[in-house]
Amino acid sequence: MKYAFVSDLHANIQAWKMVYHDIQANNVDRIISLGDVVGYGPNPREILREVRAKVDAFVLGNHDAVVAGKLDESLFNDDAQKMITWTKKQLKDEDRNFLGTFPLTLAGDGFRCVHGEFTAPANFDYVLDAESALPSWKAVEEPLLFVGHTHEPALYILGASGTPRSVDPQDFVVDPGKRYLVNIGSVGQPRGSDVRSCYCIYDSETQSLYWRHVSFDVDGYRKSLKATGLQLDSSYYLQPAPKNAPAQKLKVFIPPKSGDKAAHDVVTIQDIKVLPRRPQKMPLNMKVILTVVVLMIGTAIWRTLPHTIELDGGGSSQASSAPVNRLAFPARVIEPGTPIPGWTIHLEDKYRQAAGLNLNPFKQSFLYLRSKREKHAIRMVSSRINTEPGQTWSLDAAAQKYNNFSGRFTVSLVFTPAKGSAPKILFKQDVGDMLISGLSKMQGQITLPASRGAIQACLEGNFSGTILFPQLSLKPTDNGAPIPEPVSQPDPVSPPAEATPVAPEATPAAPAAVTPAPDPVAPGNDPWAMPPKK
Repeated sequence: MKYAFVSDLHANIQAWKMVYHDIQANNVDRIISLGDVVGYGPNPREILREVRAKVDAFVLGNHDAVVAGKLDESLFNDDAQKMITWTKKQLKDEDRNFLGTFPLTLAGDGFRCVHGEFTAPANFDYVLDAESALPSWKAVEEPLLFVGHTHEPALYILGASGTPRSVDPQDFVVDPGKRYLVNIGSVGQPRGSDVRSCYCIYDSETQSLYWRHVSFDVDGYRKSLKATGLQLDSSYYLQPAPKNAPAQKLKVFIPPKSGDKAAHDVVTIQDIKVLPRRPQKMPLNMKVILTVVVLMIGTAIWRTLPHTIELDGGGSSQASSAPVNRLAFPARVIEPGTPIPGWTIHLEDKYRQAAGLNLNPFKQSFLYLRSKREKHAIRMVSSRINTEPGQTWSLDAAAQKYNNFSGRFTVSLVFTPAKGSAPKILFKQDVGDMLISGLSKMQGQITLPASRGAIQACLEGNFSGTILFPQLSLKPTDNGAPIPEPVSQPDPVSPPAEATPVAPEATPAAPAAVTPAPDPVAPGNDPWAMPPKK
C-alpha cells in the first residue's frame, strides 16, 4: 500500500491542487492528513470541499480544533485569532462539525500519526529536535511515527544506542533495528528558505519512504490572502527566510501546560483499517485504455444493430386511363431522409445510404441514390397503379453512374392480380454500360395479363457509388400510341402545374449536382441507337 502523508494545508488551495496532482502522478493508494487543514490561508471552504472528496483519513490539528470549538482561542496570538474568527465566518456548521470529527492520533500499518507529539496529543506540543522526539517513542510502540505542526521537514532516528539523533530529511528504507520520527513539513505554509510544498510517500510493502517537494503559485496565494482585507504578519504571506539564517520560530500557538485548556470532546485514536475506503480514482492511462475498449465494444454492438429505415411517401392506387407518366417526380428538391411522394424507400443502412430528388438547370427533377457499400441493399417501390385486363404499358428509363460505381442495379415492373394470385414480374432489366450520350437506357412494352390488377415499378440493387435517374416514365398505350386523356377524368396525382412537362426523346441535360453529361443530341437523331462506348 502506498500512502501519501500531507500536513498543514492551511486553506492554501493553490498549494493543495499542485500537491494532489503530484500525488496522482505517483499512483498513491491512500492520502492521510496530519492536521491543520484550515487556518492561516484564505480558502477554507474550497480546501474543505477538496479534502472531503480526496483525502482518506485525518488527524486533528490545533487550528482545526479551535475552528471546531474544541480548543481555547486564547492559546493563539492576535493575528492567528483574527484569522480564526474570519475562518469561522466562512464556514458552515456542517464544515465545523466535520473538522471536529478528526481523531487526535491515527494507527496504521506499522506506523502512527499525530499532529504535534504523542505523549499528550490534545496539547499539540511541538517536536523541535532529537531530544524532544524521545518522549514520543516512549509513548507508542510503532517503529515509524509521522508528525507535522512545525511546518519544517525533519527526520529523527533512534538506534540501538538509545540516543536520538537528527539527520537531514532524506529518502530511506526502514531498518528493523531502528525507529523513526518523520516531520513531513507543510503543504500550505512552508517555512524556512524553501517555500515549496513538502509531503512524504511511504510504501508499506517495501517499507521505503521518500520526500516530495512541489512548487505552486505563491503570488496567486498572496493575492487571495490580501483580498481578505485582514492585516496580518508578513509570515502569513510566505516570505522566504534567507538561506543559512538562524531559524526564527513564530510563536503563533502556545501549547497548554494543563489539561483544562487542551482539546476536549475529541476522539483519541482511530485505526486506519476500520475507516471506510474512499472510492479510488482510476489512473489516467487506465481511463484512456478503458475508453478505447468501451468505444470498440460500442462500435461492435452498433454494427450489429439494425440500421434499416423505411420512408413511406404514401399515395393511393392511381387511375390508369390518363396517358401521363405515372412515375413523374414532384418538381422540387427533396433531401435524403425525407419521403418521396408516391414511393416507398427501403435503406438497409441509413447512415451509409441516401435517396433524394434534385433539379437540373431546366428545373426538371431527377432521382439520385447513394450507397457506400455494396453489401447493403436499396429498394424503391412505387405506389400501386390500377390497370385494365390486357392493357399495354410503356416503361422508359435512363440512368447515369458516378463516383466509381460498382455493383448491380435493376429496374422492374411487377403485376399483382386483384384476386388471390401471387405477384408476377413482367419486366426486369439491369442498368447496363453507359452509351456515348453518358446514359444507360432501359425500355420495354409490357402487355398485362387478361385480369384486373395493379402494377408497381421497382428500383433496387446492391452497389457502391451514386446512380441518377434523369428519366423514369411509365405510361399506358393503345397499339403503341398513348391513350388520349379523358377530359372528364383528370389524373388525381398529376404533377403540379408549375412543374416542367416530361422531356421529349432527346438526351436530358445532366443535373447540376453531378458531373455534366455531353450536350443533348441534335433533333432528329435517336440517342439510344448510338453505339456503346469502347
